[in-house]
Amino acid sequence: MQFSVLGPLNATTATGYVPLGPYKQQLLLAALLCRPDQVVSVDHLVEALWNEDPPKSAAKNIQVYVHHLRRTLAAADETARVVHQRPGYRLAIDPEKIDTVRFEHTVDLARRAATAGDPARVDRLTGDAMTLWRGRPFTGLEGPALLEDEAARLEERRLSALEVLFTARLGLGLYHEVLEEVEPLILAHPYREQLRAQYMQALHGVGRQSDALIAFDDARRLFSLELGLEPGTVLRRLQQDILTGTSPTPAPRDTLYATPPQATAPGGRDTAAVQLPPGLADFTGRRRELADLFPDVAAHTAQAPAPWQITVITGRPGVGKSSLAVAAAHAAEGAFPGGRYHVDLMDPQGRPKDASQALAELLQELDHAAPPLCELSELVWRYRAHADDAEPALVVLDNATSASQVRPLLPNSPVFTTVVTSCTPLAGLDGARVVELDPLPPDDSLTLLRRIVGAQRVAAEPAAARRIVDACEGLPLALRIAGGRLAAHRRWPMEGLADALESPDRLDEFAVGDVDLRKRLMRGYAAAGEADWSAVRLLAHEGEFSFREALHRLGAGPAEARRVLGRLLDAQLIGFAPDPGPDGHCRFRLPRLVLDLARDQMRADVELLGL
Repeated sequence: MQFSVLGPLNATTATGYVPLGPYKQQLLLAALLCRPDQVVSVDHLVEALWNEDPPKSAAKNIQVYVHHLRRTLAAADETARVVHQRPGYRLAIDPEKIDTVRFEHTVDLARRAATAGDPARVDRLTGDAMTLWRGRPFTGLEGPALLEDEAARLEERRLSALEVLFTARLGLGLYHEVLEEVEPLILAHPYREQLRAQYMQALHGVGRQSDALIAFDDARRLFSLELGLEPGTVLRRLQQDILTGTSPTPAPRDTLYATPPQATAPGGRDTAAVQLPPGLADFTGRRRELADLFPDVAAHTAQAPAPWQITVITGRPGVGKSSLAVAAAHAAEGAFPGGRYHVDLMDPQGRPKDASQALAELLQELDHAAPPLCELSELVWRYRAHADDAEPALVVLDNATSASQVRPLLPNSPVFTTVVTSCTPLAGLDGARVVELDPLPPDDSLTLLRRIVGAQRVAAEPAAARRIVDACEGLPLALRIAGGRLAAHRRWPMEGLADALESPDRLDEFAVGDVDLRKRLMRGYAAAGEADWSAVRLLAHEGEFSFREALHRLGAGPAEARRVLGRLLDAQLIGFAPDPGPDGHCRFRLPRLVLDLARDQMRADVELLGL
């Protein structure tokens, strides 16, 4: 069975097209095809089928759609199967049976041919890749964020492949062919300078120098009116070549965009680039942790070379790691003349970005945009070459999931300070200093709640406020959700929310707007496996427990118990208690929210096995 999504979704066998069923069933299949032979979580499937308004029975409905999709696929062909695999489902299929995979594979071959200097092979391979396109990806299934993001990614790959093709054809002297194809693309993508540069080169190649100069003037007028920018280096150089009668040659793709002039502050001081998320007006506490970060920040203002500095901020999901890193970066104004930058290492769907995507984003922030389809080794070289000659700068790498994801993003120059946030300690990062972020103390938690809902309201119901703070376990994310619910309903008694947050289904209460604590926590605990959640359920003890008690509950020997507890500690599923036990040995603590999640997982698995 062959699947096609580069246009309307369809499936074919040797006997013809396969009916794919009703709309929701097609959405389910499309979501699984976005990640061929990979697990797509139930949460992502629910989001794909219902966006932000799922019914309460969404998980059950997913099971029904899966059941019918399995029957549809089985009736047509046995080579594609939907497999239940925690935390969702996987479409077990040879990826080469999907047109997007064949497209991307062929485009990668074309890029290698371009690198090897074989324009004829680039022309043939890119032509083969483009024949797979029948229209906009997932035509007729527009709307779900998962499909929209995948369609945008595929469209970007298509445009990048066409730019490589046009460069090859210009090198072969096929100017008329380039003109025919590039002109409608410019109308659809007017701000894409690479296409405009290739258009000017093709016009010059067919002897239409005046039209090439008019094309430059059109671009300059558009960029100035709409963007407040001048054309980039490549377009300006092409204009000069045409004016002087020099034969224009394709310029390196990474010089496409002009570096904007450095802004100057009043008094003549240069202002460094700031590419940070906004800070929080009600950021609370963390004085010790901020002070711990500032010596690293201040070190760059000294005359002596700064030591190599990589700091990992780690802690439970929702404890405020990102907020702390961003607050520290904002507070470091003036200490980093090379700029302060931020890259989120997790995509909007909660999936880890690969190092290539993250590096490309960082290079874009640094005004050193890399050409499309760059391999990781080239991106690393470009980043480190820039860092080697740069002024002191700060880079925040947010939401890292592993040391292997972070390593390619580390500069080779000590003038760059790198701050990484992660739910795990990233022990494999040699030389990194780890800052462990504990939950907010009760007094700071109460202060944050006051800032969100108002001091008078907290003063009117102090006991209820304390209960809400206790239920939030010192997690700023939980406090902001609870406070956001109260702020949205000024007349609700705080005692009512306190009761709800102490109920067995309290995780359902931690949601406001599009912020859901359960989803955010599960995203942070994504690295935890079924064995880890099973161990949490076996420990099943709110409050503190000793190693001997853990041995008893886990039913394991000392060596195995140490390994299990070590895994749970690394995953932030348990933590150390603040004080040792009477025997002087350390004690452990299992947060109630984690126990709630573990029981949630068990209920979900039971429901899925009910199929």
